[in-house]
Amino acid sequence: MSARDDLRRRVGRLRSVPTLPKLLERIAAALEYPEVDFGNLADLVEIDQALTAQILRLANSAFYASHSSITHVSHALVTLGAVVTRSVVLSTAVIDLRSTPLRGFWEHSLGCAAAAGALAKVTGLARGEEAVAAGLLHDLGKVVLYKELPDVFADVLARAEREGRRFRDVERELIGIDHGDIAAWLVEGWHFPPCLAEPITLHHEPSRARAARAETAIVHVADALVRGRGFGSGGDPLVPAIDPQAWALLALTPERLDRTLAQFDEDLDRALNYASFE
Repeated sequence: MSARDDLRRRVGRLRSVPTLPKLLERIAAALEYPEVDFGNLADLVEIDQALTAQILRLANSAFYASHSSITHVSHALVTLGAVVTRSVVLSTAVIDLRSTPLRGFWEHSLGCAAAAGALAKVTGLARGEEAVAAGLLHDLGKVVLYKELPDVFADVLARAEREGRRFRDVERELIGIDHGDIAAWLVEGWHFPPCLAEPITLHHEPSRARAARAETAIVHVADALVRGRGFGSGGDPLVPAIDPQAWALLALTPERLDRTLAQFDEDLDRALNYASFE
């Protein structure tokens, strides 16, 4: 078997959806019911330290910032709601960046969540919490690539940095797909609703969104804003161009952009206070 055929076979394995640990499987199943008992659910969540940290971190950051901190899981679950909580539960099986060398990617994801929350507030998005969750998970495909094909991930990262090219362009050159494609396999297998699936898989191509155009535009712009601020790392040194249609859809005047950046700085400071939860 040639090296290229071997790589193609290994990339094909990325289509398989990671198996959830039994505990996360029980929690995800409980969130499928229309009437979720968040009190009982909190007892299950608190068994898993990584999941507890993710839930508290998200509830205390970006869109949810308030005068008082959320310290109880039951309160955090009610704040986030079933759709967002389920997405965090499912992603925890894959994306615990604190346990990997990808510190810069985690910081970038946290920053994108804060920026998405700021944009949601300024633009008046009805369900801004879902844009925040999508911002946190927007590079899910990169994490899967890192975990499943670490040698390929390292090669993509090295080439992108050395040659000053976009991470996704190098991905496509080397393996014929990019992290958006990988994330699409994952969110399809996990049955993510469009309000989360489209922003995660299409954040580089927001004009392709159909069911969640505003949420996808928000995550697309948030990604660029965070890169422009130099917070964290998306895997390459470039600030992506913002799609004119996404910009127009959000009606980001200079005044609204200033408000967004001010809100982002405030929300990011708050989010960082919860970035070290264990």
